[in-house]
Amino acid sequence: MRINGQGLLLLLTLAPQLAAPLFAATLSVQATLLPACEAGSSTSTGTAFGTLNFGNYASLSNVINATSAQLAGSIRVKCVNGLSYKILLDGGNSGDVTNRKMVNTSNASLTLLYNLYSDRPGGTIWNNTSGVSEIGNGTDQWHTVFGRVPAQTTPASGVYSDTVNVTVIW
Repeated sequence: MRINGQGLLLLLTLAPQLAAPLFAATLSVQATLLPACEAGSSTSTGTAFGTLNFGNYASLSNVINATSAQLAGSIRVKCVNGLSYKILLDGGNSGDVTNRKMVNTSNASLTLLYNLYSDRPGGTIWNNTSGVSEIGNGTDQWHTVFGRVPAQTTPASGVYSDTVNVTVIW
């Protein structure tokens, strides 16, 4: 097959029109990770931490200690990695972190002294000012709550309880 001079010229003139257009640009990608924490139960029960239960006693002539567990009084906090946070516990019904009181569920004038601690029963009172400080690691961090009912005059029988508000600040 022979291509004459005119055919070659025709082929060369069509070649630029057959080439694909070329365009280059950049696409920016961004994400912002906010300083955030979540706290509370890791189940569908909401934000409650469960109950720190001291058990059943007929006399308060001796000290009673209790240690929390996951979903039974321990505090779960999950903060982004590297974020500092603080956990504060208020004074409950008494409003006083140094003098917490459980109240008889049938007679609010009957009380039972107790307190909550961050390091061991009878140790450092877990309060609503300095609290417990920690640094998030991106996973659930469980914080044990230690409780102590001091020896005291045994009040009337019944169920005694208190509700303590937990605040997480970051």
